[in-house]
Amino acid sequence: MGSNPLVSFSYRPIGINVEMTPRVTYDGDVILEITVENSSRGQDLLVGDQNLPSFFSRKVTTKLRLRDGESNLLAGLLREDERRSLRGFPGVMRLPIVKQLFSDNDKNIRQTDIVMLLTPRIVRTHELRASDLSPIYIGTQANMTLGGPPAVIGGDAPPATGVIIPGVAPSPAAAAGQPTGLPPVAVTGTPAGTSVRPIVPPGSSPIPGMVMAPSAPAAPAPSNIVVSPIDLPVVSAPPPAPAPPLPPTAPPAAAVAPTPAPSSSTPARVTLSPPSEMRMGSGPYTVPIAIAGASRLSTLTISLTYNPALMRVRSVQEGTFMRQGGVAPAFSSQVDEKSGRVDIVITRPGDQTGASTAGLLAALLVEPVAAGTGSLSVSGSASVPGGASAPLQFLPAGITVR
Repeated sequence: MGSNPLVSFSYRPIGINVEMTPRVTYDGDVILEITVENSSRGQDLLVGDQNLPSFFSRKVTTKLRLRDGESNLLAGLLREDERRSLRGFPGVMRLPIVKQLFSDNDKNIRQTDIVMLLTPRIVRTHELRASDLSPIYIGTQANMTLGGPPAVIGGDAPPATGVIIPGVAPSPAAAAGQPTGLPPVAVTGTPAGTSVRPIVPPGSSPIPGMVMAPSAPAAPAPSNIVVSPIDLPVVSAPPPAPAPPLPPTAPPAAAVAPTPAPSSSTPARVTLSPPSEMRMGSGPYTVPIAIAGASRLSTLTISLTYNPALMRVRSVQEGTFMRQGGVAPAFSSQVDEKSGRVDIVITRPGDQTGASTAGLLAALLVEPVAAGTGSLSVSGSASVPGGASAPLQFLPAGITVR
């Protein structure tokens, strides 16, 4: 009984097939997952009264980790074909001794190998830096806010409370009877008219820009004077005696207006990181705008200028720096292609904390227009909650198009 099998056809690539999946790490390495297959067609097989093709296949799978521009030699797909042929007179060439005279034996061995040289090139990467992966201090569990570095454990102790001097009003905390942190010591029997002053360590100096107030006139002192145990030791004095006359005091020095202390805040650094080289016909490329060393920024305005004949800005993307604390900032950008200028404004509305430390402000998506070299310059201003201005430092960058 005849059979009529159902046959379906599918296409299959024959030859050397290479499949690879590249992946770029944050360290700048390229990880390649490679599958190399060498297939060829074999002899036809008779299946169900039909000739169907057969295939030979050799496959290898490996993983490589290379740097940008590093070459690797991939080999190992060996194939060895051995062929033997016997020619001679029928019957005679099978005899044990005579076959060497009336036959010809031929043995052919063929060996092939596949060798490939792989060199990866990174066209676009993550554009991340160590500052983007650094930890951020977010406060305590009871008060989760973004800020500077955590407070030092066991830092400087608060200054000791002053001495109650006759004729000078005590501090509000001492008048209310609140604890000052140091136990008071009672000194009895102090002569009347004697003023007690805190002991100043040798080598110390008053605060710069401040003028010491003249001493108050002598007045009858109470029998008990509360002092700090750090300033004065416990002293037992003899019974009260008449106070000697005080020498005339020198006229007070001319008052000098206090000078403002120099600002210790360092400016935040705004940097541009374009690719080291851009090539015509490739791209687009990403130019990140990052900030480092910032402290409580609430409003930021940036103006970037470039050569429009060298490159073109396709779009401006928002960064993550001003989104600290879950705040949704107002981000706006404007690109003027004729003059080569990009204006960016980022504002955290109704925020009293601000954004601190470092992060990514924005990213420009650019593409080269003509070969040459140029520069990217940036300027702008920033402010903290309350409207006070924050200092900024801008670092320009250069671009190269080939």
